[in-house]
Amino acid sequence: MTFEIRTENQVIGITELEGGDPPMGFAFGKVEPTDLYGKCPAPAVYRIYDSKTGEEVASELVTVEDHSTIVGHQCIEVTILIKSSKVYRKFFKHHVEAYEKKFK
Repeated sequence: MTFEIRTENQVIGITELEGGDPPMGFAFGKVEPTDLYGKCPAPAVYRIYDSKTGEEVASELVTVEDHSTIVGHQCIEVTILIKSSKVYRKFFKHHVEAYEKKFK
């Protein structure tokens, strides 16, 4: 599943949000920037949308961190704090299942 990172209705990056911490409500992942990345004024308010449906992932917080200058190559990450466990399960059921599997 891929997601768009938007600010001011502009898609600035794409992510799979491949990592997650279900009990804490976080999902995170690498960002593939679009041509608009870096062109929006900072600070920016970010929102995450399902790339296929266009549905927004309800969140409390979205952060984008660019470590590229520190590490010497492209290294951009996004972290999202999901609004509720219901929303988390809807979009990130695979993270929940992987977490629960640890206890079986």
